[in-house]
Amino acid sequence: KFIKDEKGSISIITGGLFLLTIALAITLSNVASIAMAKRSLTQATEAAAQRGVRNLDKTSYYKGKFNEITVVENLLGYGPSDPGIPIDCQLAEGDVASAMKDWSRGDITLKRFEITSVKVDEIHCDGYQVSVTTHAETKLAFVLPFINIQTVNISSSVSTENKRSQGFYLFGVRIA
Repeated sequence: KFIKDEKGSISIITGGLFLLTIALAITLSNVASIAMAKRSLTQATEAAAQRGVRNLDKTSYYKGKFNEITVVENLLGYGPSDPGIPIDCQLAEGDVASAMKDWSRGDITLKRFEITSVKVDEIHCDGYQVSVTTHAETKLAFVLPFINIQTVNISSSVSTENKRSQGFYLFGVRIA
C-alpha cells in the first residue's frame, strides 16, 4: 500500500535539481576561468618565445656557407638543405626571461586577473629553435567550502624557430 501511494512533495526533487544546477554552473565557471587563464599564459609564453627567437647570431648567419654556386644549386634542386636561421641563444634567453617578467608584472589589462605567481621553468635554445616552459597559479572563480580548492596550477610549453621564405627573390620581389 505504501509503494502505491502517490502522495508526496515535489519540493524535494525541485530542490535537488536546483542544487545540481547550481553545482554545475559553479563547476563550469571554474573550468572556463582556468581555460581562459591557460590561454592567456600560453599567449604570453608564445610572445616571449617570439621575442627570444628574433636575436640573430650574425657570425653564424654571415659565415659564407651559401654563396653564388649554392644559390644556383638550390634553384636547380641540388643544393644543400637550409639549416634555418641561427639564433644567439644568450640574448634569446635574456629576452624570453625579460618578456615573461614584464608580462607578469604588467598591467591587469595584459593578463587575466586570476593568474598569480608566474614562473619560467625552462628556456632551451639549440641555436635554431627556442623552447619555453612556464607555469602559474590561477585562482578559481568560485571556491566551494566543502572542497576547499582555491588555486590550480597551469603550465604552458611553446617552441618556435625562424625560417627563410622559399623561392627566388630579386630585389625583394619574389620571382619563383
